[in-house]
Order: sequence, then structure tokens, then C-alpha cells
Amino acid sequence: MRTFKTLAFGAALAAVASASDVETLTKDSFPEFVTDNDLVLAEFYAPWCGHCKALAPEYEEAATTLKEKNIKLAKIDCTEEADLCQSYGVEGYPTLKVFRGPENITPYSGQRKAPAIVSYMTKQSLPAVSILSKDTLEDFKTQDKVVLVAYFEPTDKESNKTFSEVAEKLRDSYLFGASSDAALAKSEEVTFPSVVLYKSFDEGKSVFTKTSTQKLLSNSPRPPPSP
Repeated sequence: MRTFKTLAFGAALAAVASASDVETLTKDSFPEFVTDNDLVLAEFYAPWCGHCKALAPEYEEAATTLKEKNIKLAKIDCTEEADLCQSYGVEGYPTLKVFRGPENITPYSGQRKAPAIVSYMTKQSLPAVSILSKDTLEDFKTQDKVVLVAYFEPTDKESNKTFSEVAEKLRDSYLFGASSDAALAKSEEVTFPSVVLYKSFDEGKSVFTKTSTQKLLSNSPRPPPSP
């Protein structure tokens, strides 16, 4: 009896150890999975691939963290699903692609460590510019090491348009937010128009006022660390 209990306990432990938050997909399950889930990161891999083996624990850790945000991570074994992998242009392993439905597909361009995967996919899950209020600003600041928030008048259409265009181009690198709440701007000790770069390091934030904001939005491919 004790032997049976020991075996049962061991089997239970093995089941827990083998549980994965990464979904294994096949040619049959893949189309439905990427259709039913708004945002999916898919890894196309081969079991013999050394880089794939190195990525595996990082990918698993990221999947566990991201499931709380309802962001799905999946993997496809290209030695078993060669036709599926070929249909998505997979030429090397691992290849990672971001799916927003079956038609909207972009390459994953982030680093291959769990924190970087989490950060990248969190950015992908948000709109290019998040509209912020006094109730959401503080939480937004904690979403990444660097976030940018624009404080513009609602009538300042040119600045708002330019900021949105910059955000769309750089959404893989930064989180962008915006507010037209004058009281919120005042509480943050900024005036319209300003862009604030909030950081979890150094002095905590950099403020770009009218002149430096124009320079930031029009000339810089990536926001500089300080005005």
C-alpha cells in the first residue's frame, strides 16, 4: 500500500512538473488558436536546436507571467509540422512571430529572455498610445522601465497626431500614454505641451517642454534619455 501511495505521489509530482503554460500547436489546432486569441506569440522550433533549448525555460517563464494578462504563448515543432512552418516562411530555429489573428503577423524583434519577452508582449497588447487619467497614470508608470506620457491640449491636433505616429513606430521599444487633463498635468508639475519620460532609475523622470518636445517628436528616431 505504501508503495502504491509513493508511486501515486510521484506521478502527481511528475504531472505538476510537466504542466506548461506554453500551448503546443499542430496544423489542426493552430488556425483556431490564433483566431480565438487576440494576441499570440508563436515559437517555431526544432527539438534538436541548441538555441531552442536555451530559449525553452525563458519562454516558459514568460508564458506563466503573461497568462495573467491573457497573452498566449505557443510553440510548433517544425520536425512534426513541416508544412505549417513552411507556410509561415520559417527558415531557421527558433523563429518567433506575433499573431493578431490569422492574417496580422509580425516578427518578434525583442530579446529572448523572460523579462524582455514579457515587456515586449505587454507593449503589443496595448494601444500605441494609452489614454491616461489620474486613476490610471501611476499604474501605467510601473508597466515598464521607461514610459513616455504626452500632456497636450485636446485642441493641439498637430502634436497629438505626431505623438501618435511616433508611438506607432516605437511601440516595440516603449510604452506611450497621453492626457489632456490640465489638473493632472499640474499635479505632475508640467504644462501643456510637454512630454514626460518616466524612468524606474536615475532621477525618475525627464520633462520635455514645448521646444524640446518639438525636437523630440520631429527629429529623434528613438527618445533620448534626457532633454
